[in-house]
Amino acid sequence: MRWFDALRRQSEIAYVRRRGRRAGLATLSAFGLEADGARCRFGITVSKATGGAVVRNRVRRRIRGALEALTPLRPEPIRILFVARPEAAAAPYARLAADVATALRRLGA
Repeated sequence: MRWFDALRRQSEIAYVRRRGRRAGLATLSAFGLEADGARCRFGITVSKATGGAVVRNRVRRRIRGALEALTPLRPEPIRILFVARPEAAAAPYARLAADVATALRRLGA
């Protein structure tokens, strides 16, 4: 069972991107905002500049896998949006997972 839920609605994703604190890294940017629900919620966006559908889905799965491998650093809920950069397509999984962990640390999740 995952320790987080997904951000699914476009309006909520846009709100987190507009209002959240930003942590920029080599392979992704992350935007964090306090949540009012009971669980942490994460969203992942990968633009077409990253590559075709296969590449974008691979990047999305790697980021989700890195999140599932981590345990939450704090019990309070938070909303975080991960925006993959084109460099994420060529990056090894270890680099992507390290950037996800660093982003969570910087945003206090």
